[in-house]
Amino acid sequence: MKKKNIKIEKEKKKFQIKFNFESFRIRFDLKKIIFFLGIIVIFGLISIFSISTYFSFSKRKMELMKRELFPQIKVEIYNGSGYDGLAKKLTWYLRDNGFDVVYYGNASEEILKTIIVDRIDSSMKYAKILKNFLGGGIVKYEPDPDKLTTITILIGKDFYNILPKIKNYDKVF
Repeated sequence: MKKKNIKIEKEKKKFQIKFNFESFRIRFDLKKIIFFLGIIVIFGLISIFSISTYFSFSKRKMELMKRELFPQIKVEIYNGSGYDGLAKKLTWYLRDNGFDVVYYGNASEEILKTIIVDRIDSSMKYAKILKNFLGGGIVKYEPDPDKLTTITILIGKDFYNILPKIKNYDKVF
C-alpha cells in the first residue's frame, strides 16, 4: 500500500506549478512614459496640421476655380426629371457659384439618370469638373458645332440623390 501512496505523491508533484510573482513585476519608468506620451502628442499635432492644410488647399483651389475657370464654362440645362422648376433652380445655383448658364428649359422626354455632355473637349475636362462640383452624373462627349455652349446638362430623375442641397435652394427669381 505504501508504494501506491508514493506514486500518487510523485504524480501530484509533477503537476504542481510554482509561480513567482517577483519575476513578472513591471517597472514603471517615468522617463519612458513621458517620452511615449510626447511621441503620441507630436503625432496627433502633425495629423491635425496635415488635415487642416489639406482642407485649406482644397478650399483655395475651389475658390480659384470659381473665379477663373467656372466663368469660362458656358452651360445649358434641360430638365428631364419630371420635377417642375428644377432647371431654373440649378441655373441659379450654378450662376451663384460662378458658372455662365446661357439657357435652361425642359427636355423633350423624361430621363432616368443625369447626364453631363461636354461639347468642345474630347478629354471631357469641363464635364468632369462639373460632375465633381455637382456630385455625380454620367459624363459623355458629343461634339456639336452648332452649339455655342461648353456643357449641356440633362437633369434626370436621380438628380436629388446627386445634389440634395438643390432641393431646398430658394432664390428670389
